Amino acid sequence: MSSRVTPSGRLLLVEPQFVLRRTVSTMARDMGLADVQEATSPAIAEKLLFESRFDGLLISLDDDGEALALLQRLRAGEASHPRDLPVAATATACDVELALKLRELDVCRLLLKPFKVRGMLEVISALGAPEPLEPN
Repeated sequence: MSSRVTPSGRLLLVEPQFVLRRTVSTMARDMGLADVQEATSPAIAEKLLFESRFDGLLISLDDDGEALALLQRLRAGEASHPRDLPVAATATACDVELALKLRELDVCRLLLKPFKVRGMLEVISALGAPEPLEPN
């Protein structure tokens, strides 16, 4: 029988890739980093944001801009969560324009794909940090 650690907070993980999403959420739960709710798309995430309370959001940026649009609505106060909900993102690439947009949307961490699961777990742990995350 394995002993489970009590998660420190509720996290919404938005990741379309099943294996990555499931691996990260299971490990985060088992390590007590967060109670993870999974969503496969920004549309599903938005619905979950209205139905439940979360302490953080980790979202995969998509090519069609749905994820950024969701973040804009969240920061504009159009979701049932505080505007300052801690947010981290994953992306396949990041140019200056995207970096500036993420800064404007107060995204505290960006993890570029491909990455090791450990990197995503570190980001989840940082989302639960009691103080605001500052750029290095």
